Amino acid sequence: MSGTSQFIAPPLIKRFSHAAAGHEGVLRDESGALLIKPCLPKEVDFYQAAASHPEFAKWMPTFMGTLQLNSQTTAPQEEAATRPDAPAKKPLEISIVLSNLTYGFVKPCVLDVKLGAQLWDDEAPLEKRARLDEVADKTTSRPLGMRIAGMKVWKGENKEYQVYDKNYGRQFTADNAVDGFREFLFSGTLPEEQSKLLAKRFADKVTEIQGVLEKQESRMYSASLLFVYEGDADALEQALQIEKEKGPSKGTLSGEEEEEEEEEEEDDDENKPPPKKVEDLKIIDFAHATWTPGQGPDLNALHGVKSVISLLTQLS
Repeated sequence: MSGTSQFIAPPLIKRFSHAAAGHEGVLRDESGALLIKPCLPKEVDFYQAAASHPEFAKWMPTFMGTLQLNSQTTAPQEEAATRPDAPAKKPLEISIVLSNLTYGFVKPCVLDVKLGAQLWDDEAPLEKRARLDEVADKTTSRPLGMRIAGMKVWKGENKEYQVYDKNYGRQFTADNAVDGFREFLFSGTLPEEQSKLLAKRFADKVTEIQGVLEKQESRMYSASLLFVYEGDADALEQALQIEKEKGPSKGTLSGEEEEEEEEEEEDDDENKPPPKKVEDLKIIDFAHATWTPGQGPDLNALHGVKSVISLLTQLS
């Protein structure tokens, strides 16, 4: 789940186009299997320490290591260091290399749900605390402990995606927040039965996350639940059929078990296309996260997790 060595730069890096909440500077490798995300050292520390928290780590994207890029090159830091005659460049930027949750989907539909009524950590200046508290007070973050931060949904009839920015999620109240999740899952491109199935499967997975968080001692401010499902009706039907053929346990696996199975499939034949997926769910964005032994579970994040379960259950 985690690594400490410097990651070797892939041969070709491209812009990542499936970010749901407007994350700046996110890249992917040529295959699409890996994401390269700018970060602060605190987030690297959290990923590295997750190796000591395996139950939690299985709900995080797989962490491959770090990469350093600047604005003009994709060369790793150690390569630049071997060229003393090279002109001075801007300071290097640390990035983490993670598994790409949208890899394996034909038309991934993505939802970013920001957790917590309190969105700032103890290091935040007073101005930032006041600004984020105002956002929480005016949105579902305060009453529900969660807010839709962004969505990207495949609309098959028009052969295009519909993107919902942060302002979309800020319009909801505690009374109608379920409508945002309905818009995400019931996009009109899938049969209603399959949309309800997705809602149930997501609710089951978030319930598992609740159980894990109740046993962990951490604090995550502005972390998110990232939901992904297959928006192409034919591809979704194929993925469901593959699950059925593999046996009743397939589709009920979660976290680490799913990743181990995918790794086995990739090891069988690296040239095979990625395995088809029905849905995926991870916790992401740990720029303001720390492990806090002795301080009990993260009630701030759990507030939002419980609300998400309630909303998804209404749709299943």
